Amino acid sequence: MWISALKLMTNWEKMKKKGITPLIATALLISFAVAVGVVVMNFGRAEVEDQAQCAIDIGLKLAQIGGQEQLCYDAGKKALSFTLENGVNIKVEGLIVNIIGTQKAETSEMNEAKMTKAGTYLGQVNYDSALGGEIRQVKISPRVLLYDQEQVCVEQALVKEQVRNC
Repeated sequence: MWISALKLMTNWEKMKKKGITPLIATALLISFAVAVGVVVMNFGRAEVEDQAQCAIDIGLKLAQIGGQEQLCYDAGKKALSFTLENGVNIKVEGLIVNIIGTQKAETSEMNEAKMTKAGTYLGQVNYDSALGGEIRQVKISPRVLLYDQEQVCVEQALVKEQVRNC
């Protein structure tokens, strides 16, 4: 009787071990699969963000009145004046205006230059041609909120090399 009870105990312990081993193996495989999935998704998201800096077409352009683009320099006021029209896809949260002259380049951040979808903005940037020289290029870059992050879309900037006098 003792021998059969001892055999029963031994068989019971073997059955316990046989039942737990597959559960542990399954849990480990599931954990490994989840970890690999997380790593792959993070690499994929980083790749998409690197390639798509400004994935939306903003549609920013200079307004035209009477067939003439509204960008000019007033030497008396020492200011560059412009009128911009936003596209219908996204709001613009600000502008960065780069003016490259023959003597020096200047950058102005315009945080107040907010435009709704299909909105218009009348702007003015101070620039002294006596110090910076004749304007060779004006670059206006929009700043937008994409995925709750502020981004400057330099690839969609307006670039003009011919600036008329006001």
